[in-house]
Amino acid sequence: MSTTNQTARVLELIKRFNNGQKISIEALSNENLWFGKSEKTIRRDLDVIKEYFPDSYELVKGEKGCYKAITKNAFDNFINAEFMSLMVQMFNLANKSDLFSNFDLDENDKKILESKIKDSKKCYEFKTKPFENFRSDSILLKELENKIKHQKYINIEYEINGKINKFEVKPYKIIFINENFYLACGIEHEKLEFALYRLSKIKSIEDTSKTYHKNQEIEDFIKDMQTPFSIYRRDYKKYLINVVLEVDKSKAYYFENKKYLKSQEEKKQDDGSLLLTFKVTQEMEIEELVKRWIPFVKVIEPKSLKEKIDSDLKKYLSL
Repeated sequence: MSTTNQTARVLELIKRFNNGQKISIEALSNENLWFGKSEKTIRRDLDVIKEYFPDSYELVKGEKGCYKAITKNAFDNFINAEFMSLMVQMFNLANKSDLFSNFDLDENDKKILESKIKDSKKCYEFKTKPFENFRSDSILLKELENKIKHQKYINIEYEINGKINKFEVKPYKIIFINENFYLACGIEHEKLEFALYRLSKIKSIEDTSKTYHKNQEIEDFIKDMQTPFSIYRRDYKKYLINVVLEVDKSKAYYFENKKYLKSQEEKKQDDGSLLLTFKVTQEMEIEELVKRWIPFVKVIEPKSLKEKIDSDLKKYLSL
């Protein structure tokens, strides 16, 4: 049984119970989500809800195999406090990047979410948005989603310095990193096996008849990526660079309360300063952070990074 499919079915049942609808096992068996499923499977879906919400629904008297919520909004604490909070944040971001229209929701769900987003703006202001003026192409996104799910090779037309280049790629994930959208791909090149392509620069995609098998290490690498400058090579974890920075005590609290990169670890010194350690795939991943915090952050190691920062500062001061 697919856990993802069962999750979708259980969430649909919760939604219906919360809307005051009756749930009939016989009626469900004729719907798309449950079509072909046995009565035993449908009862297992209901049992999942019962496990987490013991007093949420009951049998309707006189109606065999029919259930209803015990109270009108039995799942409000679940829907509003946890699920809706996450959804509101996600759709705020989607709205800002023009992705909202690409979510597969019925009109009633869209109205509910739009209302929640509008209400959230009374208390929150979401500033994060893509730097690029990326207006999503719903057809392109749907095609990419389809190719990712079915592990299909595609040919993409990609703009580099005003020129269109064509690449054959294995699309793994659409990712949002450093406030821009990218397509993370496996590639077959004599030196490279992985590449990131900005969605805003993909002009078209072309289907191929070929399928591919995902490389587990590349999937792990995508999860571990910290910046768009992360570089992949086989056994990438063996080649990670250890970076140590010292933060002045006057700014230490900024780093104690926020991880600037996923790998960040902190150690408080006796004098109140802070030692930070990072694992990066190349020094470029950490350069921007160091330069942003000069003169309150200095590089302890590696020596090559310290020399690079010093050189860049001298060039800047000589302008």
